[in-house]
Amino acid sequence: PTRTPDAEGETVSGYKLGPIIAYGGFSTIRCASSSTGGTVAVKIVRRSDIAQQQDPALARKRLDHEASVWLSLSHEHILPLFTAVHTSHADFFVTLYCPAGSLFDIMKRDGRPALPHDDAGMMFRQVVRGLRYLHEVARLVHRDIKLENILVDEMGVCRIGDFGMSMNIGELDVDDEDLLEMQMMQRQDEDENRTQSQGGGERRTTFAQAKRQTKPGLPVHLSMIRHHSGPRHRNSTPANDTTAPARPAQVFQTGSLPYAAPELLMPHFSTLARVDPAQDVWALGVMLYAMLTGRLPFVDTFDPRLQMKILHGVYKVPPGIGRGAELVLQGCIERSTSNRWTIAMVDAVAWGVGWG
Repeated sequence: PTRTPDAEGETVSGYKLGPIIAYGGFSTIRCASSSTGGTVAVKIVRRSDIAQQQDPALARKRLDHEASVWLSLSHEHILPLFTAVHTSHADFFVTLYCPAGSLFDIMKRDGRPALPHDDAGMMFRQVVRGLRYLHEVARLVHRDIKLENILVDEMGVCRIGDFGMSMNIGELDVDDEDLLEMQMMQRQDEDENRTQSQGGGERRTTFAQAKRQTKPGLPVHLSMIRHHSGPRHRNSTPANDTTAPARPAQVFQTGSLPYAAPELLMPHFSTLARVDPAQDVWALGVMLYAMLTGRLPFVDTFDPRLQMKILHGVYKVPPGIGRGAELVLQGCIERSTSNRWTIAMVDAVAWGVGWG
């Protein structure tokens, strides 16, 4: 049979494709080698796989967006994109090979169930510096910070990857299809208002709730063992509304719901939310908690109940993590976005994480 251009042994941009090392949402990742013996990773997205998506045009647009963003970034704690090759068969993205895998892989392999606190602190500080670059220099919100999206290279350096969900700071957090739907609904409401005003009636209107839904069956990390030690901590700032929404305002990637900031779970009515770096800071706090304890602060196998736990913001303070780590967790896992720490505030005290 004829080999496809993305098969093992084929050459792309001077790199000979090796075995598959991972899978993405609709991508395949292979290691590859150069003629000089260097090793890279190649993310491969077949055109045929894009065509099979529910909305191929939107999938194509998001892939192009990710490639554009990724190519624009350059920082020691950001996974680099060396080159992108586009053919009639597939898109190939050549990046750094990270044999250790992600922080999630490392925790599954080496966690007991947590990482040693000094290791966790060192890795956390690297992620903080990468995220600070995204927020302050690139002016981007990653929007999917989690253990699975932090890769560790052969030198043990943490690299933030996966920019498919990233958006510019202040950008409207809404898909094209949602925006079109809401504009249509707004016009319909205006027509109804005109009709009712002519008849002497009065009607208050709001945007209809966006139709986004959490993907069913989002898996909770199986390696995150639940423990029941340590005092509980409730954020000091009360939430405006902790009613569990029937449909959260954000679509989450598989495994991302436990990291979701509470404001993302609130349905949008009269206003549309703008992308805020605070969303990443909350997820950063959740990730630190997992690194220090081996479990997530908010866990439930039933998504609506998990949403309620996140909205209430109650979690168990891990014993023995040190005052520095406690302060960072309280600053990050804060329900009020106005009181939540910025990445610069986290960076200022991150040195104290892991020192007991």
